[in-house]
This record gives sequence, structure tokens and C-alpha cells, in this order.
Amino acid sequence: MAKKREERNSGGRDLQARLTALAGLVVIVGSAAAILFAVGVLGGQGGGTTATGIKIEDALLLDTPQVAALGELSIEPKAGGLAPDFEISGFDGSRQRLSDYRGKPVYLNFWATWCIPCQIELPEMQELLDRHKDELAIITVNRAEPLDRAENFFSNIEKLNGEPGISFTVDGMDPDDTLYNEYRGLGMPVSVFIDANGKVVKVFNGLIDLSIMEESLAEAVASARASESGSSDAGS
Repeated sequence: MAKKREERNSGGRDLQARLTALAGLVVIVGSAAAILFAVGVLGGQGGGTTATGIKIEDALLLDTPQVAALGELSIEPKAGGLAPDFEISGFDGSRQRLSDYRGKPVYLNFWATWCIPCQIELPEMQELLDRHKDELAIITVNRAEPLDRAENFFSNIEKLNGEPGISFTVDGMDPDDTLYNEYRGLGMPVSVFIDANGKVVKVFNGLIDLSIMEESLAEAVASARASESGSSDAGS
């Protein structure tokens, strides 16, 4: 009996130790985030003005156009839903809409300079785009950072072949996290693969590699073809 009580007490102490360690980790992460906010690395300073004087505007959420071949899909950022439409500013201040790229698959990616996994992922994303430049659009979305910081970061990242500088179909800015919140991001980076009809095929919260990107792109291509085939069969 004494042995059982000792085992229960030991188990209780182990659980308490784990909870204490977890609480300590939460405090450390929270403190680190607070410091980053204080020095302007996170939040509060997104956007800015381009060298030509164009202001980087906040992202806008738009009414999402449906696609007849898909029927009435729910508009939500998860697999099987219709990707919420939006308009964002690129690094050059031009305004771009997600729906402008209907007709080809889209890889939507949220990133930031302080995100270590993003630094690993972005060169592989560039490789993916270089391989499929005529059949894919990649829209990158910087989270709430100054324009010059985002531009400098992209210009200094090396491609997989060692060449300096990366750039995507749209190098977008989300100055106040409007778009990140709409897409219900959890952590960083966030990747959303959308087929040519605007249907979400895959969502990843966290780092993915080039092989997963290729697989997800193939699924997006197959998804659109399946919808077109179904529409043709229904009309025959």
C-alpha cells in the first residue's frame, strides 16, 4: 500500500513538473513576443510608401465570385471551400486580386522576416515557381512588417542555385494582418493551395518542403480537371 501511495505521489510530482515547465515555456514565448513587438519586429509598423511615393494600402476582403462548375461552395479558407477573395498591395504599390488569377492554380503563402521556417521555405517556393512559371501563380503575403524590411529580405535570400534574390507572381503586403486573420492562420508560415477555379485544395500551418509543394500543386491541377470533367458530363 505504501508503495502504491509512493507511486501515485511520484506520478503527481512528475505531472506538476511538466505543467510547471509548460508554464515556464509559455512565459518565455510570451516575453519574447513582447520584446519583438517593443522593438518593432512584430506588428504595428506594417506597410509604408514605395520609392515612387505609392502608399501600401491595407488588404481588402472582397465578395468572392462563385464558379458555375463547382455549384455553391461555402466561402472559407479550408480544403473544399472557395478561397475568400481579396485585394492587396504588391511591393510596388500595385493592387492585386486573388480572383485575377482564376484559370491557374495559386499558391498563397504568409511569411515574415522573423519567421525562421519561412527562410528555409521561400527558396524552395522560388524553385517551384521557376519550374512551373507558365502554369502557377504564387502570391506571398508579408505579415505586418515595413515595406523596406520585406524588400531587403527578399533581395538577400539566395535561390537554391545560389543566385541572390527571390520574387514571386505577387509580392504582397498585409500591413495590419487583415488577410492573415481572414485565412485563420495558425503559426508561421501558412501555405494555401488553390485550384484554377478558386477552390482550396490544401492548407498547411508550418514548414513544408519542395516535394510537398509539388504534390499539392499536382492535386490542385487534378482538382480543376475533375471539376471540368464533371461539368462536361452533367451537360452531355
